[in-house]
Amino acid sequence: MHIPDGFLAPEVCAAAGAASIAAVGWSVIRLRDQIAERTVALTGMTAAFIFAGQMVNFRVPIAFLGVPAVSGHLMGGVLAAVLLGPWAGCIAVTIVVAMQALLFSDGGLLAMGANVLNMAVIGTWGGYGVYTIVRRLIRDRAVGTVVGAVVASWLTVMAAAMLFCLELGFSVDRTEFDLGRVFSMMVSVHSLIGIGEALITGGIVSFALTQRPDLLERDEPTFRPHSSFTQIVMAGLVVAMTVAAFLAPFASSAPDGLEAVAESRGFIDQADDGPGFVLSDYAIPSPFAGWNRSPWWQRVSVSLAGMLGTLTVAVAAFLFARSIRSRMQLEAESVGSQSESRSA
Repeated sequence: MHIPDGFLAPEVCAAAGAASIAAVGWSVIRLRDQIAERTVALTGMTAAFIFAGQMVNFRVPIAFLGVPAVSGHLMGGVLAAVLLGPWAGCIAVTIVVAMQALLFSDGGLLAMGANVLNMAVIGTWGGYGVYTIVRRLIRDRAVGTVVGAVVASWLTVMAAAMLFCLELGFSVDRTEFDLGRVFSMMVSVHSLIGIGEALITGGIVSFALTQRPDLLERDEPTFRPHSSFTQIVMAGLVVAMTVAAFLAPFASSAPDGLEAVAESRGFIDQADDGPGFVLSDYAIPSPFAGWNRSPWWQRVSVSLAGMLGTLTVAVAAFLFARSIRSRMQLEAESVGSQSESRSA
């Protein structure tokens, strides 16, 4: 689902970028008013897990519509929103998308705004809205939580695919481009990928409900991390690192949904790989020239790049959330000091 540079017109990228900046900025403002200590602790862990999860492409076991092989991966917007809320969730997924583009050339730099809009904003804001509605419609709270997460996950993948088609429609000459065919293929392919997204998200949410339901309780303004909570955050980071280290090297090599459709409809050649960073395509250059084409080194390289990226995302997300929390506390102390001065 990561859009490379070259697919979208610069004007569309600029508009999507402006919308993303506004949405992420609003998320920061809303989060600054209510961020709890638990959110700070969970933001790094959640972002790290989503980054690692997005490295593990799963094969869609159906070939149709002229697309021979397709893979998909976790988008993570709904998972982040359920664990962190829509504001912190949006920031966490935004950091993931930004790091993927800046460190690994996964998604274009010019198209970063569109990728943030499609995956982070739609995934968390839209996903949280659907999740909340479905959850309220089901009387059993636990069942409603899982069903809401599953339904929202599938719908956000579909929404992201449709939004890309809209962005593409404003970028190409519609008289020379069969946009309807692209739309039908994107929707069909991602309806299957969305099932994987729903199963992964629903499974994680269900596991959290049975093992640590406190992870899903966000209305805790006086919450203070305790030892068991810190342990679960650290355990989550270990799981994310394990996924990056041992599952990512064995991810499906089939093109993801967007790449498969682009190949099938003949616009994959428009992709601009950009400047090519040192860690492009999640690969670390071997110290020995002869190793770079070795299959075993390629797996080791992906594993090392995945762990490096997971750790980088975790630290970046934690520090960003911590900075918002610290600023909120400073502003609260400033207001308190002013009130005391006036009272005196």
